[in-house]
Amino acid sequence: MKEKRNAEQKNGDKKHRVKDNITALFLPRYRSMIFTFLYDCAFAVLSFYLARVSMFYKVDFPTNYLNFEVPLAIVMITVVISMLVLFDCYNVVWKYAGRVEFLKFICAYFVSFILLLIVKAIVAAAFNVDLWTTQIILFLLYLLLATAILRFRYIPFRYYKHLRQSNAPKAEKSLRTIIYGAGNIGSVLVNRFINNTDEGYLPVAFIDDDDKKHGSVIGSVPVAGGLAKINEIVERYEPDNFVIAITDLPKQRLRAIYEQLSRFDKPIKILPPISDAQSVNSASLELRDIKIESLLGRDEFKVRQELVDVSVKDKVVMVTGGAGSIGSELCRQALNFGCKHLVIFDQHENGMFAIDQEFNKKYDTSRYTLVMGTVREADKLATVLEKYKPETVFHAAAYKHVPMMEISPTEAIKNNVFGTKNVIEQCQKAGVKRFVLISTDKAVNPANVMGASKRLAEMLVQTRASDGDMQMAAVRFGNVLGSSGSVIPTFLRQINEGGPVTVTDRNIKRYFMTIPEAVRLVLQTGALASSGEVFVLDMGEPVYIYDLACTLIRLSGNVPNQDIKVVISGLRPGEKLFEELRYDKEQVDNTLHEGIFVTKLETIDRKKFDRDLAELWKLAVAENEDGTEKKVFNVVPSEAREEAIAERASSLRAAAAEAKMVEEQPEQPAVKGKAVA
Repeated sequence: MKEKRNAEQKNGDKKHRVKDNITALFLPRYRSMIFTFLYDCAFAVLSFYLARVSMFYKVDFPTNYLNFEVPLAIVMITVVISMLVLFDCYNVVWKYAGRVEFLKFICAYFVSFILLLIVKAIVAAAFNVDLWTTQIILFLLYLLLATAILRFRYIPFRYYKHLRQSNAPKAEKSLRTIIYGAGNIGSVLVNRFINNTDEGYLPVAFIDDDDKKHGSVIGSVPVAGGLAKINEIVERYEPDNFVIAITDLPKQRLRAIYEQLSRFDKPIKILPPISDAQSVNSASLELRDIKIESLLGRDEFKVRQELVDVSVKDKVVMVTGGAGSIGSELCRQALNFGCKHLVIFDQHENGMFAIDQEFNKKYDTSRYTLVMGTVREADKLATVLEKYKPETVFHAAAYKHVPMMEISPTEAIKNNVFGTKNVIEQCQKAGVKRFVLISTDKAVNPANVMGASKRLAEMLVQTRASDGDMQMAAVRFGNVLGSSGSVIPTFLRQINEGGPVTVTDRNIKRYFMTIPEAVRLVLQTGALASSGEVFVLDMGEPVYIYDLACTLIRLSGNVPNQDIKVVISGLRPGEKLFEELRYDKEQVDNTLHEGIFVTKLETIDRKKFDRDLAELWKLAVAENEDGTEKKVFNVVPSEAREEAIAERASSLRAAAAEAKMVEEQPEQPAVKGKAVA
């Protein structure tokens, strides 16, 4: 009995809580709607009699009017209130109302006027009652004024507050904001900032490159000029931050705007992409920081679905190194593009666990299989290939960190070269139809062991392509954004720790591409693979790493070399100032995809190459690091290796000199409103 009473009490408490929650959720809303409705009805009655008094103060009533005055009043009031309901003028939070709500409100009265003219004609014909048009107009004007005061009473106060803050030397709380883009989105954003002062943004000026808008005013905010006058505008309006209010900017244009605005070391916000700008409302405009991916590289190429389908759609796909940065994205997209089954092959236990945790939430576990193993074991590869019979293999398993391979050249050769050799040979034996090697720009004129090992892997693809029917190719591309241990995550970690951010050399440049786009291009390259080609991806323009570090610092809300230092540490062993995507002697041709090019490679002497490989294997398994390194650069001649050694020595001297100069030079504060060098 006691348990039953407790259960009943709990159920009762639950019902009361639900009831209270419903009341708390809906009562304030309906209270406001009911109040507005009753207010409108009361003022509708008052407006009718004000119009009556105004019309007939010194004029006699029209024919038969007094006999039908009460029914006419009821009809006129009902028509207007019905139109306000029809045009959704009650279910609105008028404090945040904008142009759309204002237009609906005006339309309700316009339609009411048309309907009342029809009523006038009907009563005149049916009952011989003369309802004057002037009385209808006065009634609507009085009611319009009364209902508008209730709904739009906030606007004058908001604009008064905005003008008062704009003219003040400096707002105490609100951030003085310059908005780039005086279009539809910019105007909606201004209304939002003015209507929601608690957000802390005070719009003081627009920037727009359309000369026709210069000198005009949008929501009391002037269009001060274009980017060409940015220095004058910043000096005049003293902004605390910038907002870019254009949602469909190409990367090149966004970069140009960012470069102009970032000189002033103020926070820069941007809006997310919106597919239909005409349907924009203030709630959909969520300010966010600019992502570094938006500033690097070029605009992404569209996916050629027919190319992806050739190598992925309804195919059994295997990815070696499937738990790595590139490999895991290959796995995601292979599943997304409809592979029949995915085999994820990797020796990295933590990475395999993480990808399994991710995939079992998104996909049916029958669609993929995880296999722990290393490409160094030919027998393991043979067993896996025989069991799952993949039709396409993407080979992404490799050691990739340059400094680590400089101190472990034998490991680089055993994994990157002979691991690739194992995969190729076992794939050919198992009847795999298509094989794609993931290569790197560091394989071109390599200055380090890692790059040389990847060039040797490319040479394996070239020389083994004629051994069977398997279609083979290698794909080269530069740095990808966000891969584990790469420069951007390293910089972000250093920024979060308060600095300093370390750059190896002020003049070092690199290509960048997002991982998802690089993988989409790789999947499409699979359709182009044939006879050992080396494909090169269009990486856009290279970026100075020093500028990249400064950009990341600014995007974090800090000022480079003021809030967070950028320190030059000197080139690391095997590091070049600039990476190339092809050799000078290599020519490139277009392919079926505008973002993928194929190189015309020099012929390789297969017999000599195989003899070199045999000797290299003996040196590697004997752990002869000096001999392995020497042999690698004998097989892959590289002028850059000696140049890199000289560049590193010079870079270390320059870094030491700069560090000494920075220590001796006192810090200079940034000048308000001026660009900081």
